[in-house]
Amino acid sequence: MIEQVAALATCLTLGVVMFLLAGAASAIATDARETDLFAALDRFEAGDRRGGLKALDRTIESYPRFLAAYLVKAALLRAGDLDTALLELTPRAESSALQGPRSEAYARLSYWLHRPPPGHLPDILIEAAPDRAMVVGADIARARLYLFEWSGEHWTKRGDWYTSTGWGGTGKRREGDGKTPLGVYFVTLHVESRGLPEFYGAGSLGLNYPNGWDRLRRRTGYGIWIHGEPWGLSNRAPRWSQGCLVISNPALETLKRTIGEESIPVIIAEKMRWMAPADHARHRSEWRTRIEHLGGSSAANRGLGIYGYPVGAGNETMMALVEFRTERTDGGRWWQYWRENGDGVWLLAHEAPASFLEIHRKGLPRKMPASALHRYDP
Repeated sequence: MIEQVAALATCLTLGVVMFLLAGAASAIATDARETDLFAALDRFEAGDRRGGLKALDRTIESYPRFLAAYLVKAALLRAGDLDTALLELTPRAESSALQGPRSEAYARLSYWLHRPPPGHLPDILIEAAPDRAMVVGADIARARLYLFEWSGEHWTKRGDWYTSTGWGGTGKRREGDGKTPLGVYFVTLHVESRGLPEFYGAGSLGLNYPNGWDRLRRRTGYGIWIHGEPWGLSNRAPRWSQGCLVISNPALETLKRTIGEESIPVIIAEKMRWMAPADHARHRSEWRTRIEHLGGSSAANRGLGIYGYPVGAGNETMMALVEFRTERTDGGRWWQYWRENGDGVWLLAHEAPASFLEIHRKGLPRKMPASALHRYDP
């Protein structure tokens, strides 16, 4: 009998371990300090104010340079609930040393209060090409960078990080405007931290701005990256960079490790529209039908990828980037930019073979170890 009980206990233990390992494998990558902050906020939401404050104290003790956590705690001490605390943290139109930390605290608390429902997906995330396992999505309004995995049948969110973007806003048009571009871009290179100034933290992933559509619209500039932050930085406002997407150094390291050597799509949107699973499935089906009607049925058998192409906060003008392999380039990848002008008719606005220009590498330090630069093929 004792042996049977022991055997059962062993089976149960193995089952629990396998369950935990499966959960770990599918876990969403986040920043540890924000995870602790959100756990404290969960305590507040559950009505445990004292426990929430203690959890916030532990977060501050673990991350003494995390100024946003201090401000969230101060707002909660003054406010009676989380919504009122958010009002306390509303950024003010004044110049002060706390403006940046206040904006970061507001963005993080606002995101916790208004997170997309579990299982929902953004409408710009349609279907990745078969040889692309990952897609990054940036939601500027929420100050978030997401990593999604494509299985060939469905999407799974794998990463969720706080991000900062250009101080000039979005819709980049010219060099030096401090804006972050909107659209679909691809990772062109990875530069390790030893090849960059300390400002870039753990390194950077270069994007192919300006792409074919940008050049057609005569947009200028270069050096739009996803990069880390200066080591030891105490705060980073949502609008902080020269136009790049900036995440924490642990987040950058996780992102690079996860995508490997794949030139993944990066979709940058002013504000993502999130859809319930059933609605998103219909949305994806409608897009496949639309592409077939646009003459892409043959392309569907040669590595079709469809990505919503953000052009602004509204839906007055809609675009999509379609990629596939074609005989015109001996089986190489082809990019098409489709546009809908508000009358329901979709037209091919631009197409060209997939390629990365030399300008996408412009701005790199002149003296850097050759081994620190890793170039990707489109």
